[in-house]
Amino acid sequence: MDGGNKKYTVLVVEDDPQNLKFLKILLSKFFNVIACSSESEFYRTVVHHQFDAVLMDITLSGNRSGIWLIKSLRQIPLYKNIPIICLSAHIAESDKFEALKAGANVYLRKPIPNKFLIESIKSEIEKKV
Repeated sequence: MDGGNKKYTVLVVEDDPQNLKFLKILLSKFFNVIACSSESEFYRTVVHHQFDAVLMDITLSGNRSGIWLIKSLRQIPLYKNIPIICLSAHIAESDKFEALKAGANVYLRKPIPNKFLIESIKSEIEKKV
């Protein structure tokens, strides 16, 4: 980060309440965190907030997957080039391929060491600034 002067904002999209709470606590030490737990909340947030990166769970409950939301986000000019980091327990290469094809920058598999997750987010943001 810019010498600690700017705290970047990360949108976290995670439908599991325990995982979302954990990610908010972990990431809030390093970033401003906006959290969403559903597709509808995601769309409201995208309209009303700006953020520097997205941490997206691929498997979401409801009608749409994280991959669908990534595709939707990439259609919005403001977020066309925003770093999107996918987080998933899925280990199939086809899942990774689909996420990257949809527009994700990075695909990380759960569980992941906390430090590696934080550094991955920082690294992707710093590539864009």
